[in-house]
Amino acid sequence: MKREKKRSVGFYAGFILFVLVALVNIYPMVFSIFCSFKGNLEIFSSFTSLPKKLRIENYATAWNIGNIGRYFLNTLILAAGTLLVSGLFGAMASYILAKFTFKGKSKWYLLFIAGMMIPIQAVLIPLSYIFGKLGIMNNYPVLILLYSAFCFPMTILILTGFMNSIPTELEEAMVIDGAGIGQVFFGMIIPLSMPGIISVSIFNFIQVWNNLLFPLIFVSDKNKGTISMGLLAFFGEYSTDYSASMAGICLTTIPVIIAYIFFQEKIENGLMSGAIKG
Repeated sequence: MKREKKRSVGFYAGFILFVLVALVNIYPMVFSIFCSFKGNLEIFSSFTSLPKKLRIENYATAWNIGNIGRYFLNTLILAAGTLLVSGLFGAMASYILAKFTFKGKSKWYLLFIAGMMIPIQAVLIPLSYIFGKLGIMNNYPVLILLYSAFCFPMTILILTGFMNSIPTELEEAMVIDGAGIGQVFFGMIIPLSMPGIISVSIFNFIQVWNNLLFPLIFVSDKNKGTISMGLLAFFGEYSTDYSASMAGICLTTIPVIIAYIFFQEKIENGLMSGAIKG
């Protein structure tokens, strides 16, 4: 009986903690949605209440003033390029680390994973100096490579664990049938690793989508700005359009929410497979 009471108390305590954490994470988004349909005065006079009138024009203002459409496309280009580079080369590196035996293999793996411990802020000044000297500011291909470099550690961590779970017998069967390394990799490893690739791609997509520091420092051309830079347009030196900024936040959050809803099951399966079997 005492054990059952302890378990029940622990269960309810954990459940309450879970609910509190969920509310803390959900409330800012709900608050933004409500405020996106209010005027600036209404936000400050009754910020916890429902909007008295749905001001749809806030979204039109956000789209035009924040140049959301243009920045939306720019960010999609950067995200797509980053996912392609980090996904392809990250999968290749993970395949080598998971299925090949060579001297210093564990050290190479730790070297890749160590990149997760390097904060972005630590390399901004030297990178800014190098980019300026080389004249490669406002360069999307270079920015894609920079994003990819910071996405590699997470990509390799998840995909190496996932590829370790793929039976070696399947590779051997393909080799016996005359397949080369490229055929094995693209014909068997990539399709079987797709849940893990989708999982890490969603994380990398969010990292690129939400990143403000890189475009703020390495992109000075307004036509090449990203979605996070567009949100800064609502915050002026003397005034701030809070209602339009809230609408802009909602617009920029939609792609991430849609991506998670559509790929939720694959994300969970990919992470669980990579963590448990790896």
